[in-house]
Amino acid sequence: MRRRSSLAANPTLIGAATTLILIIAVLLAYNANSGLPFVRTYDIDVELRNAQNVVPGNDVRLGGARIGQVSDVVPKMRRDGSIVAVASLHLDQVAKPLPADTTVLVRPRSALGLKYIELTRGHSRRTLEAGATIPLRQATPEPVDVDQVTQVFDERTRRTFQENNREFGNAFAGRGEDLGAAVDALSPLLQRLVPVMGNLADPRTQLVSTIQAFARTAGEVAPVAETQASLIGHLDATLGALATVARPYVQDAISEGVPLQDAVARELPTTRPFLNRSRLLLSELRPGLRALRAAAPDVAAALQVGTRTVRRVPALDRRLRDGLRSIERLSDDPLVPLGLQQSIRTSKLLQPILTQLTPTQVTCNYVTLFAKNLANHLSEGNRYGTWERALLMLAPDQMLPSATPAGHLHYNAYPNTGQPGAPNECESGNEGFVGNQLLGNVPGNQGTRTDRSQGLEK
Repeated sequence: MRRRSSLAANPTLIGAATTLILIIAVLLAYNANSGLPFVRTYDIDVELRNAQNVVPGNDVRLGGARIGQVSDVVPKMRRDGSIVAVASLHLDQVAKPLPADTTVLVRPRSALGLKYIELTRGHSRRTLEAGATIPLRQATPEPVDVDQVTQVFDERTRRTFQENNREFGNAFAGRGEDLGAAVDALSPLLQRLVPVMGNLADPRTQLVSTIQAFARTAGEVAPVAETQASLIGHLDATLGALATVARPYVQDAISEGVPLQDAVARELPTTRPFLNRSRLLLSELRPGLRALRAAAPDVAAALQVGTRTVRRVPALDRRLRDGLRSIERLSDDPLVPLGLQQSIRTSKLLQPILTQLTPTQVTCNYVTLFAKNLANHLSEGNRYGTWERALLMLAPDQMLPSATPAGHLHYNAYPNTGQPGAPNECESGNEGFVGNQLLGNVPGNQGTRTDRSQGLEK
C-alpha cells in the first residue's frame, strides 16, 4: 500500500499558490482607489459648474466621513448651450438613499490643489434612486480656495509686490510718531462709523443688491481690462505734469477742500426740499416726456425754422437800436413819471364812462355813429361860418301849452344800448312807430342792427 504525498511536500504547488496570492494582492492594491471588486455600490451623478482638479479617485464625504469616491468626470452640454461637468460617484450602501434636495460642494483637501466632493443631506421625503442625477441648481457656489489665491501671485505680480513693499517701507520709515497721531485721530472716525455700518447692515439699505450690481458692472468692463490698465500707465504723463504745480496750487486746493466739505455738509440738508420738489416735478413731467417721442419731428422742424430766424436777429437788433435809444431817453426824462401818474388818474376817472360805453360801442356801434353824425351836423355853412342843422317835428297840439302830454308823444329817456343787465338790443334809432302815446322802452326786442361803420360789418 502506497502512502499519499502531502501538499506541503510539493514545492511547485506551493510556489504557484503563493504567486497567485501575490498577483491578486497587487491587483487589489492597484484598483483600491477604484473600489473593491464584487462590492455593491450606490451610484449617482452630480452636475458641477467647475470640476477643475476633480479627478477619478477623489473622495466623496458626507458629514466629514468618507462614503465613496469619484469614478469619472465628463463634460456635458445643456439645452441652453452652456457646458457643465458631470461627476459619477460610487457611494457605499450606508449612504443610500440620499434625499432629493441633497446639495453638492467641491472643497479643497490640501493646499496643493487636491479636491474632494462634499454632500449635504437635505430634508425632502423624495430620495435619489441609483443612477439619478443631482442637478446644477443644487450645487453650492464654490468659495475661493487657497490654491486659487496663490495662483494670482505669478512671478510678475510677486516682483511688483516686492517693489511696492520696499517703497511703502521707505515711505513709513521715520514716521512712527505721525502714524501714532493718525491712529489716535481715527478714534472719532470709528465712533461715527458705528451708526454708518448699522445703516449698511440694515436690510432696507439693500447693500447686497448694490454689490451684485457692482459685480455685474465689473463683468461688463472685464473685456476692456487691458485698455483700462493702459490708461493707468498713461496717467504717468498727467501726474508728471501735475507734479510741477503741486506746490502751491494743488496743496492749496487740498487745504481749502476741508472748509469746502464743511460748507457742503452744512448746506446739503437745506437742498433736500429742492430735491423733493425736483422729484415731484419730474414725476409730473413724465407724461410729457413720453409724448415727446411723438412730438419730436414737429419740435425738430420748429428748431430748424427757429435757427433760420435767429440768424436774422442781429439785423433786427441793429434796426431797433435807434428806437431803444429813444426809449432810454424817454425813460430818463423826469417828466415822464409825472405824465404817467396823470395818465393813471385820467384812466381811473374814465373807467366808469368806458365801462358803460364799451358794450354800447361793441354791440351797437353808437360811439362811432355819434362821431360821424357830429361831423356832418356842422358841415353846412358859408364864408361867415357854419351853422347847426335842426328839424323840429311837432304835432299841432304841441304848439301851445297843455296840462297833459300829447296823445302821440314818444319819449324814451333810457333806451337799451347793450349795457350789462339790460336786454341785448340797440333800441335807440330802431324804435318802430306806435300809434299811441309811449313813454319809456318800446315793447319787444328791436335787435342789434345799426348803421355799421366800415370794418365792423357782421
